[in-house]
Amino acid sequence: MDPSLELQSLVDIYDQPFLMVDRNHRVVAVNQAFAKAYGVSIEDAVGRPCYALHGRHPTPFPCASDRNKCPFVSLFGQRESKTVVHEYRDAEGRGHAVRVHAYPLGASRGSTLLGELIERDGARFHPADGRDSSGGFSMVGASRMFLDTLERLRRAGASGAPVLLQGPTGSGKELAAAYVHRHSARNGRPFITLDCTALSEELFESEVFGHTRGAFTGSTREKAGLYEMADGGTLFLDEIGEMPLPLQAKLLRVLESGTFRRVGATRTRRADVRIISASNRQLLDVPWFRSDLYYRVACLTVNMPSLAQRREDIPMLADELLGRISSGAGRDYRIDPSGLERLLAYDFPGNIRELRNVLWVAAANAPGGLISAAEVAAALP
Repeated sequence: MDPSLELQSLVDIYDQPFLMVDRNHRVVAVNQAFAKAYGVSIEDAVGRPCYALHGRHPTPFPCASDRNKCPFVSLFGQRESKTVVHEYRDAEGRGHAVRVHAYPLGASRGSTLLGELIERDGARFHPADGRDSSGGFSMVGASRMFLDTLERLRRAGASGAPVLLQGPTGSGKELAAAYVHRHSARNGRPFITLDCTALSEELFESEVFGHTRGAFTGSTREKAGLYEMADGGTLFLDEIGEMPLPLQAKLLRVLESGTFRRVGATRTRRADVRIISASNRQLLDVPWFRSDLYYRVACLTVNMPSLAQRREDIPMLADELLGRISSGAGRDYRIDPSGLERLLAYDFPGNIRELRNVLWVAAANAPGGLISAAEVAAALP
């Protein structure tokens, strides 16, 4: 049998994009799914360097030589399987994250080939890819820092352990929490958010643990609390560092035991809840935050980058945000190169939230729908 036909039959077994690469970085086979997803014919792909394929990250040199994560060295050096995160561009040029699973494959005459299975990541790199659990803004980015953070979030999701997300206000911690939930064994179960800045001590127990009818003035019916509603799923404690000290003790008790009582009840209830917390502070530096609670919620810590740290993601973020603004306004808003240049020159201390607000104002001042540097400058503080 023709070896090339044999390899083609092997790669075509896979429904997801798949390719084989030899020790010289040359592609020896790709399947139909890869060709369709990344806008390249099988004939044009075979024989080309893997790093130069359209739809990947076209460069004149291998990924590893530019300090990018690449499975090539590990696989051919130690014959070890490797999984990395990369940015790809599809046939329409839209960026998205993929997980590249690489495996050593035996070939004729004892040679080894690298087999790559390409799995589209759940991260949102383009408006068409879907939304977060609330139907809101998606996680968007393609910078190395963003991709590395995304990989840490995915690993945190798979672990099942409590996760602490630390990062500046507006950096997307709630979206990151929803991403961790979606990539966990609890996906499909409730994802409940508790804003720790919004509850007084008087309301905390009722809102979090629920209450019985007649437990206090105005409680005319029995009500389940947020912790109980999250049973089997995830409870996201947003800005946990702002929680008053007396409430921390109450929260710690239920996290330690998994048991609680509704206000006014004598019956003890139990719920299986995973905790994801977020803070815009370094919790260990917050003098009023209990250390025992910290170690209960911070088994895994993921630091969320500021927008200034991933400035190269601003064009993609602006495109996503303007798509949402356009959808809500019923008209098309776009940003021209001068407007984008003005955005890139600004530090955005308010991060993605501030970028969204700037674009809202700029769009309101762009009656023709095209946002230039003048509209951006007028919207900046």
